[in-house]
Amino acid sequence: MGAPMIQRPIFQKFSGSLFIALYLTAGQGKDYSLNVSGNFYKVIVSVCGLFGIGEAAFAGAWNQRAGEGQVISTSSWTHAGRIFNDEFEAVDLQGFTKTETRLYLEQGVTDWLTLVGNGGLQTLNFRDADSSFDFDGLDDVELGVQVKTHAREGLATSVRLSYIVDSQLENRAVDVIGGGDLIELRGLIGQSRETLLGDVFYDAQVALRSESLDELDGAQAALTMGYRPTSRWLTMMQSYANYSKAEEVEGNPAPEQFQFNVNLSLAREYKPGRYIQVGAGQTFAGKNIVQERSVFMALWVEY
Repeated sequence: MGAPMIQRPIFQKFSGSLFIALYLTAGQGKDYSLNVSGNFYKVIVSVCGLFGIGEAAFAGAWNQRAGEGQVISTSSWTHAGRIFNDEFEAVDLQGFTKTETRLYLEQGVTDWLTLVGNGGLQTLNFRDADSSFDFDGLDDVELGVQVKTHAREGLATSVRLSYIVDSQLENRAVDVIGGGDLIELRGLIGQSRETLLGDVFYDAQVALRSESLDELDGAQAALTMGYRPTSRWLTMMQSYANYSKAEEVEGNPAPEQFQFNVNLSLAREYKPGRYIQVGAGQTFAGKNIVQERSVFMALWVEY
């Protein structure tokens, strides 16, 4: 759902935190995945918070097989005591907190076409010397289709087209996605490899976002790296960068924004097709956005 900013009164719209839930799942007989030690692996990367869509939640490069799918439920908590200004400097903030629960769904229609849905509920509070607000409601919602463009053992590429429904959160200091519904085009590539010390993988994505299709309103880049030392345990690191151009939101000027975040997580398969994941993240650099610190827990079910 790929942006994760807060506000001085000029900012309008942003979803507090961005959490990305990452999963490495094992299945059987998927010709577009990597066969490692007799198991097929696919990467699922899900942003929570930012859409989370964080703005986006997003799937990995491996598509679902026809008739199969997965559901990911994520709960997260974020806080911030500083905010990045227009000069990329972190300055003190009275306070920012956000809690969110998201649901992410993938459904394979054919072996080359997968439907994607991502939405959630959020509660956030922002306090600063010259601006305060509270919000309790829907976060950005993503509806998309993902098409497999290439697949061979250990490598997959795909393209996704999504429509992102604006959450109506009227504060850009906590949301790097623009102040309106957006169309997103995303390119994805993933690769896995077996080593003597365990299995490793990466998943890289680049997304372009536009409100009216006549100009670029935002962009996101994300890189996930994972290491699986045993068949049941997986460690992951994801870094992502979000950008949103300056614009007017409901007649108020909203500044240009940038956010760079890193998340670390640990996942365990507790029964076949069932995973639990815990992780933490932080915003390390930004422009006109809160400096978030977050923790999250996710449950994933494959069917």
